[in-house]
Amino acid sequence: MNVTFEHPTIIFDEKIAEIIIEFVNHILYADSEKTLRQIVADFADKYDLDRYFVYGFGNHHLWLYLKNYIITTFKVKNQ
Repeated sequence: MNVTFEHPTIIFDEKIAEIIIEFVNHILYADSEKTLRQIVADFADKYDLDRYFVYGFGNHHLWLYLKNYIITTFKVKNQ
């Protein structure tokens, strides 16, 4: 997986930095789309991802937006 941060991330809560680093660490272990989707689902339940972020899957990537901001935090492309 290739993780690309497209814009600086605005940290208005200490928990956000922790969640982003943990999230990137988890998704880098994915070796397929199926695994990535399972990792994201498990992470979302465990770390309350929905509280701070909106996320979803495109055709060949996972996108993640910081809530209340328009900017894209990062995309993960399946290579």
